[in-house]
Amino acid sequence: MLFTSVALLALSATAKAHTAAWKKGMYCFGGNVTGEDNSNGYFPISPLYNLTKEDWWWQHDRGCDLVPPAPGDFLEIPAGGSFTVELAHNRAFTTLSYGGKLATDWPDGKQHADGWNDPTCLTVDGALHTTNQSWTGGTAFAISYHSNLADVTIENLVVFTVLKG
Repeated sequence: MLFTSVALLALSATAKAHTAAWKKGMYCFGGNVTGEDNSNGYFPISPLYNLTKEDWWWQHDRGCDLVPPAPGDFLEIPAGGSFTVELAHNRAFTTLSYGGKLATDWPDGKQHADGWNDPTCLTVDGALHTTNQSWTGGTAFAISYHSNLADVTIENLVVFTVLKG
């Protein structure tokens, strides 16, 4: 049986975004302590800004590389199909926490008017830490055909889908 490791790589020009793609099967899903489940988890969204590669790779600086998914939890990616993740500033704002009571259509867990496009969210909200949309990045999903996390490198990851901006 061929095992794979999937990387959720938040790629940003400033590498400071505070939004993560949440799904059971991710490292640090319940926090950075093995065996604990922090429903108010934020570890995957903390900035990776100004860190060495050794520290930001697999979010080593916060111990996420040491807290794998629970047995049986994984993100199934069907060939040619689709999969769903939840983008949020905190796991509390997803359906994967508190029974979904704090989840909204927005990653900050707040309610916003239809068509809301307040430019202050780039500078005031604190989520993107950028001055305009041209400075933002996006999210890339990549796969490596290595089951041991230590064997996964930038060189053996293959990006298979992206979400611009």
